This record gives sequence, C-alpha cells and structure tokens, in this order.
Amino acid sequence: MKLLAILDKTVLAMKITAHEEYGLRIIVRLAKILGTSDKDLVGISEIAEAEGISYENTAAIIGKLKDSDLVTSVRGKFGGYKLNKEPKAIKLHQIIDAFGEASFGIDFCDKHSGKEESCVNSGDCSIRPVWSAVNGLINNFLAGISLEDLLQNELVAHEIVQKQINTIGEIQTA
Repeated sequence: MKLLAILDKTVLAMKITAHEEYGLRIIVRLAKILGTSDKDLVGISEIAEAEGISYENTAAIIGKLKDSDLVTSVRGKFGGYKLNKEPKAIKLHQIIDAFGEASFGIDFCDKHSGKEESCVNSGDCSIRPVWSAVNGLINNFLAGISLEDLLQNELVAHEIVQKQINTIGEIQTA
C-alpha cells in the first residue's frame, strides 16, 4: 500500500508495510470501540473480528503498540486493552514508529551501499539531502495528524489531511 500526499504540487509516495497499515487500523478500531461504548477494555478477538485480521496478527500488532506505550493491557478474566493516552495525544508518526524505522532514516544510505560495506558516496553525497528532506516532510506531516483526527468520518478526515498538507507546504515555502 502507498500513502500519497501532495506536497508543494509534487506527489510523494511512501511505502507502508502491512503491519503499519494494520497497526493504524487496529488502534483506530480500539479507540472507536472505547469511545462509542461503555467498555473500559477491549479484547484482541473483538478487534481482530471487527478488522478482519487474524487473531495472531492482531495480537502481535497489539504487542508492538503496547511496547511503544500507545496501549496498555489489563490481565485476567475481564482483561483487555485500552489506549495509554487520549486519542488527541497520539500522533500518526508514533503509531508508524511502533513498527520500525523511518523509510528514509539516518541509516538509509548504509542499507543501500551496493556490494561495498558503506556507500562509495558517503563522504560527499548529493542524494542524501533529498532523502533527508523527504524524511522531514513525512515526519512533519504524520506528526500533525492525531488518532482523534482518524476517528472522524472519511470526509472530515480528508479535510484534516488537506489542511495538514497545506500547513506543510506553507512551512516549506517560508
């Protein structure tokens, strides 16, 4: 799956892993269930069934969200999961970060060194600023959208995303 954002009239594509996509879906579902019911906790089975994701994948993804302090668990017969923070305090970059590293992180060049141990251009690379800028744009974009924003209907969420795109565009031209 690709996340597309129009920034300064340029289309920027970022690959999203299945776990990142499922992680977003699972935490949104958790927040929706908690926000629209009298429940204090939600079980993995309920989330897995609602999202059409296997119990095993849901459990693994919830574990990563828990390791990142985005959700917390209560053990026992009436146990389950809940958000560790209010939805407005959880930003998209925190959710994505729970599943790995930035697409164009600090070690991006090291991972693409060809047959050498390190990139032959590591001393003076004209490409590195491109990846650094892309990473900054993506992080700023994701940091400006909260889990609370994703609890809205699609039309409202679209408006929030467009506003964030315009904000990022204004920052880049300033």
